[in-house]
Order: sequence, then C-alpha cells, then structure tokens
Amino acid sequence: MPQHHHIFKRLSHYFASALLAVLIFSFPALSADTTVVGTGSPTQDVPNVQAAVDKGGSVLLKGKFNFGSEGRVKLTKNIRISGETDSIGEPKTIITGGFWTFYAPLPYKDAPPSGKGPIVAVSSIRFDGSKGTPLHFPYVSGLDIRGCTVTDVIPQQVDIEWSEADTLAFQAGVIVGNRIVHTKGPLKKAVSGTIRIENNRFFMENKHPDSTAGFGVLTDWTTGAEITIKDNIILRTSRNGIEVLDNTRDAKGNGSISISGNRITTDEEGIPYPHKYGPNGIVAGWYFDTRGGANFSRNNRIAITGNRIEGRGDASTGILLYANDIVATCNDVVMGGGVSARGIVQTGSRGFFANNRVRGEARYALYCYPFESLKATANTFAWTELNDFTGIKGHILLGGQVNVVVGSVPALLDKGKGNRVVDTPPCALPEVDPEGESWEPVE
Repeated sequence: MPQHHHIFKRLSHYFASALLAVLIFSFPALSADTTVVGTGSPTQDVPNVQAAVDKGGSVLLKGKFNFGSEGRVKLTKNIRISGETDSIGEPKTIITGGFWTFYAPLPYKDAPPSGKGPIVAVSSIRFDGSKGTPLHFPYVSGLDIRGCTVTDVIPQQVDIEWSEADTLAFQAGVIVGNRIVHTKGPLKKAVSGTIRIENNRFFMENKHPDSTAGFGVLTDWTTGAEITIKDNIILRTSRNGIEVLDNTRDAKGNGSISISGNRITTDEEGIPYPHKYGPNGIVAGWYFDTRGGANFSRNNRIAITGNRIEGRGDASTGILLYANDIVATCNDVVMGGGVSARGIVQTGSRGFFANNRVRGEARYALYCYPFESLKATANTFAWTELNDFTGIKGHILLGGQVNVVVGSVPALLDKGKGNRVVDTPPCALPEVDPEGESWEPVE
C-alpha cells in the first residue's frame, strides 16, 4: 500500500478519536444511545448498567438504582453516562451503594499500560452510600465529572501502612490516578488527557475523622494531564478537600493544573496521616517525591484562584503547596483558631501570590519555609489582606531566601536570608487621557 494511504489512515483514526471525544463531552443526555431505568434491585441494576456501558457511546440513567454493598460497573470504553435533572438542575437519578461504583480499571495491576485508557464523562447523578468512592478512575485518557452529588461515602480499608495500623481507612468523592489500586507509586501514562471535575457537591462527613483519610477530590500521579477542578462544593473532609500531588508533565511538555472557584470546609478533626497538619483545604504540588516540584521539566504549571476555604481543625492549613512556580491569587481563607493552624503555606520557590485574603485566627496567615527539595526562595506575596486576621504567633513567617512581601505587614517573623518587605499600597493607573491637563511643557 502506498505511504500516503498509511498516513491518511492514521489521520482518519486521529480525527475519529478526536470527534468521539467531542461527542462524549458535548452531546446532551437526551441524545443517549441507550437508556436504563432503575429497578431498585442490585441483581438487575448492576448488570443492566454494565451491559449498557459496554456498548460505548452515551447512556442515560433514569430513576433510582441500587448497587448493593459490592456492586460495580467497569468502564473500559469511551462512554458518557448521564442522569436526569429536575427543574433547578438537581440530579434526579440516584445510585445507592456500590463499591467503587463507576470504575475504570487498569489493564494490568502492577505495570504501566501500553495504550491509552477510555474517555469517560459522568454527569447529573447522585451517589449515596457507596464504599470507598463512587467515582474511581485509575485508567483514563480523558475525564469529565460534572453536576454530580456524593453523600455518605463508607470508608474502606486500604493497604497503606500508617503509624496507628497496618491499613488505612479511606474515602473520597472522586479518585483520579492509581493512588489506591497501586500504592507503591505512579504508573506512567495511566491517566492522561483533559481532566475536568466541575460543579459537583461532595459531602464527606464520616463517623471517625481522627482515623479516616477523607478527601473530596483526589488527583495524584497523572502524566501530561490538563487538570481543571472548578466550582465544586466540598464539605467536612477529614484530610484534604482537594489533593493534587505528583502529577508530571509528559515528554512534550503537556501538563497543567487549574483549581478555581471551589468552596471547601474541612472537618474539625482530621487524621494525622501522612503528617500532623490537617484537615486541609487545598494541597497541591509534589509530596511523595519533592524533587519533581523543583524540576522545571516535570513540574506541572499550577494556578489556584478564587477559592473559598474554611479550615476548622486545630492544625488545619487552608492552602498547602509543595512546588515551584505556583500562582495563587484572590483566594479567601478563613481559619477557625487552631493553635497549629496556618492560612497559606508555600515550600516551593518563585511563586506568585497576590490579592489573597486570610481571616479568622491561626498560628500564621502566611508561612513560607523550605521542605526537602523545595527551598522557599524568591517568592512574591503581594497585597495579602490581613485586616480580619489574628495571628497567634504572628501574621507572616519567612524561612526561605530573597522572598518579597508587598504591602503592610502587622507582624512579620523573618527566619531566612535576604527577605524584604515593600510597604506599598495597591495602586490604580491614571486615566489614559486626563482632561484639563497639558502634557506639553509650558513656556
């Protein structure tokens, strides 16, 4: 066959795949290829939904479904799963129970996949009483979760050792990556593509917050993924409201993280795993291997803006960061008075922080300090609003080098070198064409 035929064939396959992704993420639920009506019986609901998603395309779920204590639907093909909504956009479709209710499994348990995973979209479904998490995606090449509600997640025991036991009680609203199914480390290229988690509600209260690792959104160990976590409501998490850690850029430089417009409230108690600081609002960067956060070619570009976080724990942190080159602007952090609590923590370098607000009471509002491979150097903290903040030890602590604080600081503790404060108020540009003034010299 001539070479141009091979090229044409590859291009045709590429455009077909791209078109399928657009169709999965864009078509409304009313155009579903398959419709499944809930029966309330696990022996019928689970196989009925499994048979529908095995066809691929789009599936509309109507009514109430019961997945029992162990029911699970495996997603191995490109699929869009939608529920019905009421007149104000609330999910009418309900799935009760299940253990990893919607699950995109790895093709091989302990080895990186050789190809790309399915493209998955789930929207407008209420998940109630699932075990571990209702939404678990260790293997996808595109993901869109929006308009869903998650309540009453039952913690599962995960084979992760911690100081109190051989296993860890764990729950999450949604999991992206192989953090739970392959705990030894990231599997390269298991999760890639565009990841969007938007306009969902995760109610994560549990009975034992001091011994349960509870998360709203957990997105760890992706490769080259363009991640957007936006406009979600996340309540009563006992570990991290949003955790986005050790996500690496691919060989082509793809990979970014945007966390914006979320509303997060932590529990008052939290599990001291993997460290004592928690429960926290947003945790982002590199923690398992902090060298990645200091490596420009590996480190995803992270932007955190317009989030509102309420840290209620004695050792809570509003925003906890482990990477260089992070941009964090216009976030509103409210701290509940914990003696070990901190508003915003930066361990990386060259970060840009502007127009954030920290309110309430905590040990510090801003805490900039090195951690392992991260040196807390050359950060800029501009115009942080601290008018309604009470610092137990102070307002700002700087432990790194050549960091700059722009704006007035009521109480600053400098334990680093070359740090400085530029007491300059926010400014506005003059008018472009001022009236009544001459810009020419007058003789």
